[in-house]
Amino acid sequence: MALRDRKRKIIVLLLALAMLLGCGATAFAEEAEETGTESEAAVQAADPEPEEEADPEISDWETRLLLMLAEHDADPASITAGYYNFATGEEHYYNGDEYRVSGSMYKVPLNMLVLDMIAEGTVEPDEMIYGYRYTELLEGSIIDSNNDYAQTLWTFVGNTIQTDPPSTPYHRYRILIAPLMGEDPDNVDDKYYENNFFTARQMITCLRSLYDGGSRYDRLIDAMQRAEPERYFKLRERRFNIAHKYGWFAEGDILYMNDCALCFTDDPIAIVLFTTGTQNAYAVLTDFCTLMCDYTQEQHAARIAREEAEAAERDRLAAEAAAAAAPSPGGSSPAEVPAAQKPASFRETETSAPLSSHKLEIGPLITIILILLAMLAAICALVLAHKKQGLRPVYSVAAMLITALALLLCFPAANGVAYIRSDPEAARETAEAFVEAMENRDAAAVDACLADASGFGLLDQPEGELDTIAWQALRESWRFNLIGSCIVDRTSAWQETQMRVLDFGAMESDLQLGTREQLLELSGKLSRAEMYDENGNYRQGIAEQAYDLALTELLSHASDYYRSVGVRLELTMSEDGWKIVPTKELLAALSGNPQ
Repeated sequence: MALRDRKRKIIVLLLALAMLLGCGATAFAEEAEETGTESEAAVQAADPEPEEEADPEISDWETRLLLMLAEHDADPASITAGYYNFATGEEHYYNGDEYRVSGSMYKVPLNMLVLDMIAEGTVEPDEMIYGYRYTELLEGSIIDSNNDYAQTLWTFVGNTIQTDPPSTPYHRYRILIAPLMGEDPDNVDDKYYENNFFTARQMITCLRSLYDGGSRYDRLIDAMQRAEPERYFKLRERRFNIAHKYGWFAEGDILYMNDCALCFTDDPIAIVLFTTGTQNAYAVLTDFCTLMCDYTQEQHAARIAREEAEAAERDRLAAEAAAAAAPSPGGSSPAEVPAAQKPASFRETETSAPLSSHKLEIGPLITIILILLAMLAAICALVLAHKKQGLRPVYSVAAMLITALALLLCFPAANGVAYIRSDPEAARETAEAFVEAMENRDAAAVDACLADASGFGLLDQPEGELDTIAWQALRESWRFNLIGSCIVDRTSAWQETQMRVLDFGAMESDLQLGTREQLLELSGKLSRAEMYDENGNYRQGIAEQAYDLALTELLSHASDYYRSVGVRLELTMSEDGWKIVPTKELLAALSGNPQ
């Protein structure tokens, strides 16, 4: 027993030693690579390579944009884009003067116009506008993208002027915002007034005015920063503050999906992207924002490096000039400036370049050497243990295999490779199965797609005749269109979806009017005692009867109240594969109360 215990202890010690040596080797290689990369970056910043002359036909900015579109199989003709750097004045456009459907992006210049009126004193900061305080209209139109609030605003501002010949408040509002878009309202293209159209150049001009407007637009920028914090341009770009306003519109099979933003990178920028039936539109939109931020950061780093190099060169020339002006002790010509007098950045460049190159080249070699030494040490130890303790060969082989496996497992972790891989196609298949089951009213199939089916109950028929009618009308309104590809992040996924649903909120005003009409009809059929109580109020049963009759009438043509909304399907990975998370946003939309 004692001999067997000693053998076990030896095996355990040998395995631990081998694994520690292997892990140490990979960790050392990772540290060497990181250190080398940092040193190389420092050298490049201190002594940048001369820039190649840009192709006058295709800029680096445009090349990157086209490559990104190619990755998503997106037709370049289907997009129009714009970019402006506030620090350098760098400006780029792609199809920049083509008019495209803007969707809700028009709400940015609309609110700028109202804020201009507030700054000029013609409108009070919290003035009541057609029954709403402006603060509510601003946040509702930007954060919630409420079209009714936006219509209230453009009607209000449109009614502040008159035209000859007379025109609609919408047309007059477009006249008023034209200067914000960089246009003369009397000479702008007719397309500008045709519909809700803008160009990328006009939107960039608007964003430049927004950025340069000082404190008058702070409330608007704050609202844009709070809008859709995890969607559109801001889906994946979390490094920088982004104030954005998206816009999307579906017409037949064509989806218009756009976004415009101020991105507060090291050099703040304004960006805009319109997509018109673009393949993988959502992925193109999100990647465009990250691409523009990356491009800006690279340009910023290159500019700072150039400025530092130019400053170092000026210091060097000044030092040489000072040394040349000072008389030498022996009357001879001035000696070369000693190394100690050279600018610090120049000395660092001389010494750091060989080090970075050396570390990057020998890192992998050191890793291989240390792993081989670890294996050799394990073999020698096993041979000695076999001679002294009578260790069986099978134990030696097992120890070697386990050690090799441990070393192999170290490599992916050292290089940042994850062991868990998520499949976007599988996640999308779950989303497709869910929407198909919802449209087919298949409760069992819906439950199978859900991460938590408890309390879902949207397919359970309610009690009561009127509730059943409303429930059936709601279910018949459900239609889904999955937008773009599914986006996966480890064990979570998102699928953007366009959903058609019956909007009960849109019925409210008509329902109130219909209830009053039904009460009038009932008053002609019933006696006063049957209609009113002793206080002259409608009896409860009468009011409920009128309401039910009005609602039944509206539900008979429920399609008049259908609404298309964007809904994000969220998925999570479970033991049984991808499952739909019944979020509040999804449940609200399916219940006929879309946000």
